[in-house]
Amino acid sequence: MSTDVLEATVMLEALRVTELRLLLSKMGKSKSGLKKDLMKRVVDLLHNECNPELLSAVGELHKLREVSKDARRSSKPSPVEIISMPACVLPENPQSPIFVCTEPQMIKLPFYQTLDTILPPTPLVPMYEGAMQNSDFLFHLILERVCLCACSRENKKLLIWAAFILKDAVVECVFRICYSESIGVEEDQYPPHICVSVNHANCPVECTYSSNKLGTEPSRPCRPIDLTPNLYLTFTNRFSVLWGNFGKSYTVAVYLARVVPSQDLLDQLRSTAVEQQELCRQRVSEKLRSDPENEISTTGLQVSLICPLAKMRMTVPCRARGCAHLQCFDASFYLQMNERKPRWTCPVCHRYAPFDELLIDSLLCGVLESCGEDVEEIEYLSDSSWRAVRHDKSDKNKETVQHQQIKHSKISHIHFCVLMTERKGLI
Repeated sequence: MSTDVLEATVMLEALRVTELRLLLSKMGKSKSGLKKDLMKRVVDLLHNECNPELLSAVGELHKLREVSKDARRSSKPSPVEIISMPACVLPENPQSPIFVCTEPQMIKLPFYQTLDTILPPTPLVPMYEGAMQNSDFLFHLILERVCLCACSRENKKLLIWAAFILKDAVVECVFRICYSESIGVEEDQYPPHICVSVNHANCPVECTYSSNKLGTEPSRPCRPIDLTPNLYLTFTNRFSVLWGNFGKSYTVAVYLARVVPSQDLLDQLRSTAVEQQELCRQRVSEKLRSDPENEISTTGLQVSLICPLAKMRMTVPCRARGCAHLQCFDASFYLQMNERKPRWTCPVCHRYAPFDELLIDSLLCGVLESCGEDVEEIEYLSDSSWRAVRHDKSDKNKETVQHQQIKHSKISHIHFCVLMTERKGLI
């Protein structure tokens, strides 16, 4: 075994930083630092733990590195095969090089809680000269992943094991894709003409196109694609991505994720994202503070208790941290709406309002609890107090009658014009 360790130590010299990080990530160790730090960390693992899995991974990476050099020297490039090292699966074609990306950050999805990484962020590499490309990936599920997926598929034989790991949860194996050449956190974005299959069975991809022009990317939002129904729980899985190559680079990843319902997110908001009443009062006071340069002073601000989305009385009023308005919207309905189609746009000011930025207005919560069910609007006063704004029903009835009279007069005028036109035709 000492000879194998010595050979593996020599092989490490030829590996790149991304490959060293991949090895450390696979072994559950820190992958931060310079190349010399990464080298020292891997060498320590080789000498102290002497893990056969690590030895084989180092040997395979070195072998593929040498093959990659030979392939670049040849006039005709060999087909590219991308592999998933954390899944401990070798590529189908041992003569093909390995490509590992620098792991761009994908945006956090509130409705998906990541439990494990099955395929780390890996670039889609064009294999042919044409526009349509095909990339294949291999991975298999370890025992814990099998149990979690079995829970989603209602496999009775494995439900007993799954109950010990995660109770009453829907777990999916999801496929995500985003841009590669970018800085910061990236939203999911499908490439043009995407098609995903697992073990030769197509997976449904929900996407819409803004035009029929060749090379048009699907419109956002692009949801994670569920691979769970077509997975083998005990055999090696193969999934293929058919995509259009029109000059943009993409990175794919596969995660084991728990699907979080909107009610759980609402409970999370209620426990961790409630703005204190004192801060809410300060916000109101700042809005009502008189400007010495302005001759007109504001003595009150009216706020509707009706959600601008649901058109119903709010139960959990909230808004985003960056919103400058006092008007709130119903958190429960907002989360349900984004669960169906994630837009995360404030219905009042139309700015980006993600889940992490939402705050429940405790002052307005108190108002909703104390005022009557018939109150639809309140007015904040300069001393941060409030009063109910009640509209006279007789005024509303007058407005309705006037509207109906105007409507009938317009209809009568139209009938008169039609009648005159017919008479002229007869004459």
